[in-house]
Amino acid sequence: MKKRLIQSLVVGGSLAMLLFVGGARTAAENPHEISRQTPQSGCGECHNTAADIKDDGILTTKNHTVDLAAFAKDGVAMCSSCHNPNQGHKVGLNIDFPVPADLPLNEEHDMTCLTCHYTHGRLDSDRPQASHSFMDKLMNAERLKKSFLLRRNNSDGELCLTCHNVN
Repeated sequence: MKKRLIQSLVVGGSLAMLLFVGGARTAAENPHEISRQTPQSGCGECHNTAADIKDDGILTTKNHTVDLAAFAKDGVAMCSSCHNPNQGHKVGLNIDFPVPADLPLNEEHDMTCLTCHYTHGRLDSDRPQASHSFMDKLMNAERLKKSFLLRRNNSDGELCLTCHNVN
C-alpha cells in the first residue's frame, strides 16, 4: 500500500512538472481559435480554401462536415506539423466497421486526427470533455477545463466507446 502511494505521488508530481514545463497555451495563443486573424494569416499552411468566418468573428468547425479537399495536407500530416504524432491515439488504422458520419475517416477508410478532433474552436470548456482521474482533479485541474477540440464529449468515455464498444 505504501509503495503504491509513493508511486502515485511520483507519477502525479512528474505529470505536474510536465504541465508547468510544457507551458500550456492561453486562449490568446490558441492557433485553433480563428477570430482576431484574417484568412490570409497562415491558413494556407493547412487549407486550400479560405475560411468562412461568421458574423461573430469566430471560426468553429465543431459540427461541420469535414471536406477533405479543403485541406492542403492529410489529416495526420496537418496535425503532426505542430503536435507530436506519438502522443494520443494511434492514427492510420483502417476501420472495417461503420462509424457515425460525425467521425470522418479519410478516403482509404483510415482513422486520422480529424476522426475525433475538429480543427477550429475554443480550447477552454465549462465542463470536462475528456476522461480524467482523481490525480487530474488534484494535480491537473486545468485538464478539466479543456475542450481538446473533441467532436463528442468524452468525460465518461462516450467518444471512445463509439468504436471501442465492449458489447
